[in-house]
Amino acid sequence: MAAFRFRAAAALDLRLRQEREAASALSRAEADSQAAHALHEAARVSRAGAQTTLDGEQRQGTDIATLLWHRNWITALTATVAQRSADVERLDAIARTALGAWREARRRRLALERLRERAWARHLELEASRERQAIDELARIRFALRDAEAADQEQIDD
Repeated sequence: MAAFRFRAAAALDLRLRQEREAASALSRAEADSQAAHALHEAARVSRAGAQTTLDGEQRQGTDIATLLWHRNWITALTATVAQRSADVERLDAIARTALGAWREARRRRLALERLRERAWARHLELEASRERQAIDELARIRFALRDAEAADQEQIDD
C-alpha cells in the first residue's frame, strides 16, 4: 500500500494552532468578563447597602454633615457602579469577538479536516482499485495458463 500524504497537512497544523490560540484567548476573555460581572455586582450591592444605611440615618434623624457624607459616598459608589457597568459591556464585547474568532478558526480547521478525510477516502478507494486490478490480472494469468495447459494436454493426447 502506498503511503498516504495529505498535501495540506502544514495548513491543517497551522489551523489547529490558530484554533488553540483562539480558544485560549476566548477563555481569557470569558474569565475577564466573569470577573467584571462579579465586580459590577459587588459594586451594585455596596451601593444598595449604602442607600439602606442612608435611609436608616435619615429615619433616626442625624446632622446634615452625616447626611451629606452619606450622599457623597453614594454618589461615589454610583460612579463606581457606572464604571463597572461600562467595564462589563466592554469585556463582554471582547468576549463576543473572541468567540467569533474561535468559531471562525474552528470552521477553517474543520474544513481542512473534511478535505483530509475525503483525500483519505480517495486514497483507500484507489488502493482497493489497484488491489482489485492486481487480483484480476493474477486471475487472468491463471486462466490463460490453465487454457494453455489444457491445449498442450490436448495436443499430447492427440
